[in-house]
Amino acid sequence: MPDDSAAFRAVAPAVAVPPRALMVAMSYWPEPAGSAPMMTDLATAFAAAGTDMTVLTARPNYPGNRVYDGYADGSQDHRTVDGVRIERLFTIPPRGGGMRARLVHEGVLHGGFLAARARGRVARHKAVLSLCPSIFSVAVADRFRAPGGRHVAIVHDIQSGLAGALGMGGGAALKAIQALERTALNRADSIVVLSEAMRDVLRDLGVRRPVTVIPPHVDADAIHPLPRPDGQPPTVLYSGAFARKQGLEQVLEMARHLHSLRPDARVLLRGQGGLEEELKAQATAMGLTNVEFAPLSPKERLAEGLAEGDVHLVPQRPEGAAFAMPGKAVTILAAGRPFVCTCLPGSALARLEAEIGAFLSTPPDSPEAMAKAVADLLNAPDRSAAMGRRGRAWVEAHASRSAVLARYAGLLMNGEVE
Repeated sequence: MPDDSAAFRAVAPAVAVPPRALMVAMSYWPEPAGSAPMMTDLATAFAAAGTDMTVLTARPNYPGNRVYDGYADGSQDHRTVDGVRIERLFTIPPRGGGMRARLVHEGVLHGGFLAARARGRVARHKAVLSLCPSIFSVAVADRFRAPGGRHVAIVHDIQSGLAGALGMGGGAALKAIQALERTALNRADSIVVLSEAMRDVLRDLGVRRPVTVIPPHVDADAIHPLPRPDGQPPTVLYSGAFARKQGLEQVLEMARHLHSLRPDARVLLRGQGGLEEELKAQATAMGLTNVEFAPLSPKERLAEGLAEGDVHLVPQRPEGAAFAMPGKAVTILAAGRPFVCTCLPGSALARLEAEIGAFLSTPPDSPEAMAKAVADLLNAPDRSAAMGRRGRAWVEAHASRSAVLARYAGLLMNGEVE
């Protein structure tokens, strides 16, 4: 991601944006999964439109469990990349995925954020964006808002809901997180969520600030449809973090069923994370000869990597579906490929499927149904191609950089959504 700010600004769309803005977020480039790609695209879009943009973030570590090579010594804690000033802080990446490890990780990092404010390393701003996860980022960001300024909290995960649904932490810990969420979010000027279902959850939690639904977005210029590679077998692709909330155990079961339906197809799992070794061991124990593992594609080759999938997978743990909206779904749609997801009726993905008809949903924890849906798409390439075109058209209209930039800018400047 070289610093080429002048060229980047020259092609930016004409959008009224704040002159200066700060983003407080745990995740940012070069992290390739989770919220980082969306936050990176949003920050660089503001910079391209003329905002003096600063990002306060962690030394990169997600989705693994250690700080990336070249960052641990702090030598890259102050950089300007694509017109965005990036200020990074020390953290202790969580190991094992438990509640305690996450709290240490987030607590150390956000203590550093507050220290950066106290020492004047990062000034107060009139326009402040924060990202949840972590809710601590939302709470801390309020300290960076200048008098008369506006703070917009972007909620990608409702942490108390996910933690409870996934069995992380006891009742007292969850109540404490809920109280922090309610307090921190009610101090923001505006809140952005990714789906109507997430807005409903926040209302039930006691959040009373204005809540706007803006779907996950993607750089639709960088991620675009490409031809599938010549000579590869029919490929079913999962690309992303290997984490509990993805429910990847059902993907391995799906692969077992798919082998009897389409023995020529391979299931390619691209990613990294705390469950990687566990998944590999499970695949070996199940004798899954049609499953392959590979690292995530680098950012500059992401469109090529997505083109490898004839059909993509977006699995979710059902109990967490109301508390998060998978950003990878929009990235896949931008690449012009159909996918099969797991979701419950009335969830964000179920509503989107009914709206655009660009993918198929199956019940959670029903790998046989998922395998059948995948086989149906592999067996009908014309149908799959038509679904891919519909998905791409929806992204261009609703989830591209240009479609969301003006909406975020309006919230930051006057509280109105364009």
